[in-house]
Amino acid sequence: MPRVLWRVAILCAVVGMAACTRPKESEQESSARQLESFAREHEAELRESFAQQLAANRFVKDFQRNGEELTFSGPGAEGGVGKWRVRIDSAVIEPNYDPAQLDKAVLDPAQPYRGVVKSSWYSDNRLVTPRGRESNLPIELTSNGLAQDCWANWVKDTKKWSWE
Repeated sequence: MPRVLWRVAILCAVVGMAACTRPKESEQESSARQLESFAREHEAELRESFAQQLAANRFVKDFQRNGEELTFSGPGAEGGVGKWRVRIDSAVIEPNYDPAQLDKAVLDPAQPYRGVVKSSWYSDNRLVTPRGRESNLPIELTSNGLAQDCWANWVKDTKKWSWE
C-alpha cells in the first residue's frame, strides 16, 4: 500500500476513535435540554390553556382575551356581580418529579411537566391580593383550579394541560 494511503488510513482511524471517545451527555444535562425544548414549544400553549380554563368556568360571563389580558363579568370580590380583569404575569414550565422517586429526581412518567402560571386579578379595577394560602377570590372563580398562583400538569397521553 502506498505511503499516502497508509497515512489516510491512520488519520481515519484516529478520527474515528476520537468520535467514539467523546464524553456522553449526562442524564441531568439531557433532562435539562429536554425541559428547555419542551418549555419553548409549550409555554404559549400553557397560557392559552389557562385562558380556556377560565373561560370554561360556568360563573364567567362575557369572556374576552386580548393577549395577556382576560376580561369577564362574574361574582365580585365584594359580592354581587363584578367586572374582572386578569393579567397573565408569567408562565413557567418546570419538571414534575415522580413522588415515589423524589430522592432520585425521576420525572413522573404520566405527567412529566408542571406549568406554573402567576396572574394578577382585578375586581372592579381593584387588585385582589392573596393572603397566605388564601386567594381572596370568590370560591366560584377558583372552583376549576385557577387563582393568582396556580399550576397544571402536562398529561403525556392526552398532550394537554390538566388544571384539576
